[in-house]
Amino acid sequence: MKYFSILPILLLTGCTQIPQWETPFRQAAEAELEDAQTQLEMTSAMAAIAANAEERMLAALEYKLSVLPKSERIKLLMEQAEWQRLMDRRNAESMGDGSIAPMMQSQREESRLKNRFTELTVPEEVRQAFIAMRNTPIRFQGEIVTLTHGELDFVIPDNKKDDFTLEFETIAQLNIPFCRELKMGKDTFWISIIEPTNYHVRSSFGEGTESNLSIWKNGENVANFLVGKRITVQNISISQGMVEVSFLDQGGKLHQKKFDCQTTNDDPVLINHWTTERIN
Repeated sequence: MKYFSILPILLLTGCTQIPQWETPFRQAAEAELEDAQTQLEMTSAMAAIAANAEERMLAALEYKLSVLPKSERIKLLMEQAEWQRLMDRRNAESMGDGSIAPMMQSQREESRLKNRFTELTVPEEVRQAFIAMRNTPIRFQGEIVTLTHGELDFVIPDNKKDDFTLEFETIAQLNIPFCRELKMGKDTFWISIIEPTNYHVRSSFGEGTESNLSIWKNGENVANFLVGKRITVQNISISQGMVEVSFLDQGGKLHQKKFDCQTTNDDPVLINHWTTERIN
């Protein structure tokens, strides 16, 4: 059979018009395709990162089990199973229907796996301090909110639900390496830094960056201090009832602030986020 093109015939006879890509439409389609490809690549990358974080967490768990006595190993295995059930449930919570939702879900899962890795690898006294305070109440926006495994959840108000499909989101968490316990007489103090999560935190100021020093006395949140904006906390030390926080500013300069454990205030935790934009 002899093949030939019908294009010249169609053009000559006027039977049809060959569709042409207008430049603006072609550019828009190409941009949309490129965005979709980028989102797919980012989602795949985050899923791979989350898988790597899980491997590291399991390796940390295996090592921790290897150095504990049998009674403590059983206790840690039970705790791990409880943690897994909790995080499976929380990671399954919707992050909306947007095209980047799968990437954000992988990012959230990876962050929680990293936190678990940190929890398993910090010094044991720090880990025990975190365990003691991980489900404690904290003052936030005029209410007492209970942390969930060190995470602070914010319920999306009704007047914001037109823009958000979520019922709530996790906007802050305890920084595990800075958890401390201090006993003074009959009183037990828990001290830590609570800071914005590194996923899904946005405001008109940009990425959430406020850090707070939070103090509990006998299980009650008695004081919260805003310790800085866009800082990197380096260390927390305790001496004679005083808490000293060392941190770097954006320029890399080292600063130190001291707080009295016995001093109480009514300040709530403040997060630089669309929920608390009264921060200046």
